[in-house]
Amino acid sequence: MIEAVFYLHKKDVIGYDISGHAHFATKGSDIVCAAVSVLSQAVTNGLTNAVLNDDNGISVSLIEPNEKNKVLCGMLMYSLNEISNQYPENLKVKLHG
Repeated sequence: MIEAVFYLHKKDVIGYDISGHAHFATKGSDIVCAAVSVLSQAVTNGLTNAVLNDDNGISVSLIEPNEKNKVLCGMLMYSLNEISNQYPENLKVKLHG
């Protein structure tokens, strides 16, 4: 299962960790894994003033949340939550804060 943990401060995402494997289908055919990977990489690449650690999945800490980061992270959280609703056995989204 993929686990996405979002860290919130006053309803704004200030960081997130995404790790694990969906195990929805065989490697190369896993649509859940592909969706999570594309979304998380696209958002992470678009962030500014953020610290990235991709040793074991993706871990992002936002140093200075700005409007662009807020929109991108909010979209990521919403999108992963929607995928989790459709594939609850393969993706779990947690909120802290």
